[in-house]
Amino acid sequence: MAMNTYLLRLCSYHQPRRERVIENVLTNRQTVATLFWAQQYGILTWLGARRRLSREQFDQEVAALIEAQLLERTEDDGLKLTAAGVSYEETQPPVYQPHFYSWNWLANTHTVQRRLLLAFQVVSELAHQNRCYAPLAVPFTDQEAVRGWFKHVNSPRLVCEVYAELHLLADLLSKEDQYLGIALVNRLIGHDQAGWTIDQLADHLHMSLADALVLDHDLWLAVTAFARQTAGPLAELLRPLIAPAPISRSCRTTVQMVQQGLAVATVADRRRLKLGTVREHLLTAAILTPQQFNWSQLLPPAQRAQLASRYHGDVAQWRFQSWSGDANADFYYFRLYQIYKEHLSNES
Repeated sequence: MAMNTYLLRLCSYHQPRRERVIENVLTNRQTVATLFWAQQYGILTWLGARRRLSREQFDQEVAALIEAQLLERTEDDGLKLTAAGVSYEETQPPVYQPHFYSWNWLANTHTVQRRLLLAFQVVSELAHQNRCYAPLAVPFTDQEAVRGWFKHVNSPRLVCEVYAELHLLADLLSKEDQYLGIALVNRLIGHDQAGWTIDQLADHLHMSLADALVLDHDLWLAVTAFARQTAGPLAELLRPLIAPAPISRSCRTTVQMVQQGLAVATVADRRRLKLGTVREHLLTAAILTPQQFNWSQLLPPAQRAQLASRYHGDVAQWRFQSWSGDANADFYYFRLYQIYKEHLSNES
């Protein structure tokens, strides 16, 4: 299998990184452990960058990089760059640096891509009055979403409105990075236009497959980000896919109830959730939205002082030991304090 060197961007020479954390980040498996370690590694923005990546494919890509001596596996099953890997990264810098990865929470970029490409294909064929074409093969839910959208927005001006919206979008993207504008225009599927594949994107833009994958994910995040602030039929199509915040609605509800003064156990009881689930909600919110987290309430000064007496130095090196007899509660505060210390270091 050919090497796919984008994984080198997620690894470090000085810090071994857990292999499954990297995989979970790329495929958007958001456990608290994954989010915490991704934060420690500085790779949170890569959440969902390769949702379709299978375990087998990931393992093959890692194996190819290890065989090439660019990565090595440590005794505790961590991955780290070798000296050759560092040299490779320095001598062959990425052609493309993402601009919109911090917006990873906005939407599932594969769903955005499928619906926008199908919608444009429908409008393009409509513009040429062609009813006999093979529509893009997408899941039934996407077909129905585009069908419902088309029935709602179809009008004599639809073709002009969509093309004007795409021109505006391509212009906005090109101002951010010329590669984004080029990628959008050429990824579209329409009348007598097949649209570039990822491999063709890499070939035409003279970049590696690794860079093309990064660019493609960035493209659909960018499209989604602009759909939040532009008007038009395509923005209307995408708007239902856009998340209002980095955390789920259920997670937000838990945080709001606790910040209103309810005890964690009370929230669990009222929401009919396990206590562990409520704690996971709070830890997730602390990692993903630390600026909006009420630290004084959820980690009071007295609790912080107690934890500070037990844990010092590099947060990633701390080893948990229960102190009260309730290991689950102790671990919750241990992890929350780790997140708090990381937040403080990022603020300073």
